Amino acid sequence: MTHVMGHYFASLDAGYLTLAVTILSMFAGALAAGLAGFAFSAIAGALLFHWLAPIDAVPLLLACSITTQIFSIAKLWRTMQWRQCVPYLIGGFAGIPVGAKLLEDVSPHAFAAGFGAFLVCYSAYMLLRPRLAIRGGGRFAEVAAGFAGGVTGGATAFPGAVPTILCNVRGLSKLEQRGIVQPFILLMQIATLVYFSKLGILASATWTTYVSCVPAVVFGTWLGLQLFHRVDDGKFRQLVLLFLFISGGTLIC
Repeated sequence: MTHVMGHYFASLDAGYLTLAVTILSMFAGALAAGLAGFAFSAIAGALLFHWLAPIDAVPLLLACSITTQIFSIAKLWRTMQWRQCVPYLIGGFAGIPVGAKLLEDVSPHAFAAGFGAFLVCYSAYMLLRPRLAIRGGGRFAEVAAGFAGGVTGGATAFPGAVPTILCNVRGLSKLEQRGIVQPFILLMQIATLVYFSKLGILASATWTTYVSCVPAVVFGTWLGLQLFHRVDDGKFRQLVLLFLFISGGTLIC
């Protein structure tokens, strides 16, 4: 009897510890997203993937990221550029099924590690070289970036990295970049969550944990937005590259 009770309380303690780490992860991700407009899933997932299986963690990351994106967009509504976001969305919606297939059939850690290595190499290179704005590529580049975002969103709940890279190399201001990337991330993650529900990937435990995480997500986003208003375009660009570097590193680990 004593052994059974001890096992029960040990399981209970483990459950509370997992929830505490999950909430802390969501706060860290929300803080990053409030500041930079993206990287929620990479920052939060850096801790979360050590505690939860990807098939459970990715839907939870999507739900919490949607919350932080809605909060951010409501605060920055006048800067949103919905029309400019359309080419990214066209590509992104096409990429979601590919990403979901990778999540189900391919090792998510292997895919995440490969994508993480790309982010680390790109951001390290951009941080070490002089600023250079490249305006080329047109709509095709935007659709392609959106498609890549759809794939990574479906597989790792992280759709914003490649569109962010494109906006970054084009030299867009911090408000222009967020005006494009934030609506893209929000609509992509809603679409991915709906697609997951049709595949039967979502579990009731996801929503129970989500409710516990909402206060941390909202507070973290609010705090990040306060910091966002305090940085200029040059510092914002460096912060974006730094978050890309950190995000890539967390995906590799």
